[in-house]
Amino acid sequence: MANSQDSSPNNPKANVGACANDAPASTIYCSYTDRDIPISESSPEHIIPLALGGVNGFTIPVSKDFNSSVGSEIDGALANDFLMMSKRDKHGAKGHSKKHPENVFPNASNAETGETLHVTLGQIRGLRLWDPKQKRDVTGQGQKVNIGFKVDLDVTHRFVAKVALSAGYLVYGDHFRKHVKHEDFRKIMNQRPTEMGDLLKTIEAQYDDRFLEPQTDNQKILRAMMTGFGPHSVIALIPNSRSLSVVVGVLGDYIGMLSVPADTKTFPNTGEYRQGQLFVLKKPIVIRDSIWSLREQMLKRMEDILAKRT
Repeated sequence: MANSQDSSPNNPKANVGACANDAPASTIYCSYTDRDIPISESSPEHIIPLALGGVNGFTIPVSKDFNSSVGSEIDGALANDFLMMSKRDKHGAKGHSKKHPENVFPNASNAETGETLHVTLGQIRGLRLWDPKQKRDVTGQGQKVNIGFKVDLDVTHRFVAKVALSAGYLVYGDHFRKHVKHEDFRKIMNQRPTEMGDLLKTIEAQYDDRFLEPQTDNQKILRAMMTGFGPHSVIALIPNSRSLSVVVGVLGDYIGMLSVPADTKTFPNTGEYRQGQLFVLKKPIVIRDSIWSLREQMLKRMEDILAKRT
């Protein structure tokens, strides 16, 4: 897989400079809102946030207002998800605050007395208990603790849709804007399925996520692709004749896939675009290569393994 200065986030090929944009220089296209907006109303958006294994420089300009509201809501919900926070804790994936991530349970309770306890659980400092009533640390006193947490099942789809919009336009520019049914990504990003009502009937997207069992060999291959690069975040964009699939992995775990209708005849399909594109976020660089190259390397590895067994 390519790993050179061309894959650095400081190189135009790894940030928004790679995108075609017919809009005047004073404006940019925001893939989140599907509008051309003044540059003054934009801000750089990490395609994968730092807290989820993102890399500085791997960004695209989007609406500043959207980025600070819906975008932050989705990123924050996934970053603070119990399962994801445990993964962030394990790999030290810090956000803008630079604080080491830990699971915090402010509404835990003493199982015997029912009194409220604040519980912090992390791999570095272990389990810590704070009694807000007595205002003191009560760790190590043998208490039994009740802890409750929720996993937001909708945030996976919303996050993948958000990544699909930013990465899709980053890679394919106006081809993405004109020939992909990206409004499906936008509908999924902006609303929970339970809130869509009749709008849900207009969505043609196919999806898969981390909580579903893989049903096909292709789904198994995509999951292996997302988990095969160690504790790094990965994005794959795979165009087919009638669709564009976007697959996302975070910190070595498969997150999900969304596929929407697309007319990909005009998409570039040579060199680093052959059969689609793959991004592996290895701080401080972004490795960018073609899906074809990845498949060739996987086949070569399998051949080498089989040769050693014979």
